[in-house]
Amino acid sequence: MKKIVHYSTIVLGGVSLISFIIDYFIFAELRPKMINFEAISQNQENLILVVGAGLLIFLAFCLLSLLRVVQYLKKAKKITPVYSLLLVLGVLCLLFVFSDVALLNDINKQYKFGLEQPEWLLVYPIMAFQFLTAIIFIVFHLFGFKKENQFEDVAKDSNIFLVAQYIGIVCGLLGLASASLGFFFPRAWNLHMHTTIGSIVLLIPYILIVGYWLSIKLKEKTRGWYDEKQIQDIGKSSFMTLVASAVFMISLFAANYNNLNGVVSALWLSLYLFFVLTLFSFGNLYFSRKD
Repeated sequence: MKKIVHYSTIVLGGVSLISFIIDYFIFAELRPKMINFEAISQNQENLILVVGAGLLIFLAFCLLSLLRVVQYLKKAKKITPVYSLLLVLGVLCLLFVFSDVALLNDINKQYKFGLEQPEWLLVYPIMAFQFLTAIIFIVFHLFGFKKENQFEDVAKDSNIFLVAQYIGIVCGLLGLASASLGFFFPRAWNLHMHTTIGSIVLLIPYILIVGYWLSIKLKEKTRGWYDEKQIQDIGKSSFMTLVASAVFMISLFAANYNNLNGVVSALWLSLYLFFVLTLFSFGNLYFSRKD
C-alpha cells in the first residue's frame, strides 16, 4: 500500500506540473479577451473545465503528499525545520486550490457582467507558488523520507500531536487574516460566502489531521490518550487561551461598541474561533519544546 501511494503521488505530481503549464497557455489565450470583453467561443469557454480537472488532480496530489509527510513524521526521530516547512507548504497549496476555484469563478462572473477582473493579479502568483511547491514535493518523494531517520515506535504518537499543532497554527493564522479583511472591505464582505464557507474551508486541514490523530488513538490498546507532559502542556495552553481569548473578545466588543450591527456581526465568530485555534496550537507547541 505504501508503494502504491508513493508511486501514485509521484504520477499525480507529474500530471499536476503538466496541467499548470497547460493552464498558463489557456490563460494566455483567455485573459486578453476577457479583460477587453471580447466574445469567447464555446470551445474556449470549455477550456476552463480543463483547468478545473487539473486542479482536482493537484488537490489529490496535495492530500497524498500531506499523508506521506504525516506518516513519515509519525515515527521521525525529530521534526526538523525542513519538514515543518514542507508541512506548511502542503497545507497552503491545499487551501489555495479552493482560492483558485473562487478566483476563477469571480473572474467569469465579472466578465459576463462587464466588470473589471483584478483577480487575475492573484491567479498567476498563486499557481506559480503551487507549481514550485509541487516540484519540491516531487523531489522529496523521490529522494526524501529516509527510513534511517525514523524510530520503529514513538511513545504516545507525540509527533502527530505536534504536527496537529503546526497545522492548527497555519489554519488559525490564515483564518484570522481572512476574517480581518472584512474590516478593510466591509461592503464586499458576504456572510454566507466569505465567513461561513471560508471558515469551513480553512478548517479542513486541521479537521483532517485531528481525524487522523483520533484514528491512531482509537487503534491503540492503551487507555491513556496523552502522556503526563502533554497533559500539563494542554492545561497551560488552555488556561492561556481562555484568558487571552476573553481579553481579545472584550477588546473587539469595545472597539466596535458603536457599530455592533456592522461587519463585526458577521466576523466575531470566525475571529474568536481562529484566535483560539492559533493560540491553543501555539501554546501546545511552545510548552512541548520546554523541558
